Amino acid sequence: MEYLQKVELHSEGALNEVRPDIIIYNAGTDVLDGDPLGGLAISPQGIVKRDEIIFRAAQRRGIPILMVTSGGYQKKTARIIADSILNLHRQGLIGEEAVEGVGPSHVPLMMSKSVSSGATFSAI
Repeated sequence: MEYLQKVELHSEGALNEVRPDIIIYNAGTDVLDGDPLGGLAISPQGIVKRDEIIFRAAQRRGIPILMVTSGGYQKKTARIIADSILNLHRQGLIGEEAVEGVGPSHVPLMMSKSVSSGATFSAI
């Protein structure tokens, strides 16, 4: 998929050029298929893969990452974000496994998102 190729190419390129102390990653879901504003028609699996690409790039370089969520105007958005967070945990990209052996400044961060349905979820 062209979108994921561009995400990987440009995130790798940017992180090779700039060595940030931390990455603040806006994991917007308005790129999702059916979103009235995004127009990119990315599948739920594409969103999950996109987040994995970004977290792997950060992990390879030992850069802590703070993920925030935004955009997305569909009821299924919360489920997709939750699936992505679960995938990141299964892949060892977030959670205790992700920070073992890393310096004291690399601590797991909490994130949460409230959605229009009133549901709230958090992951560490």
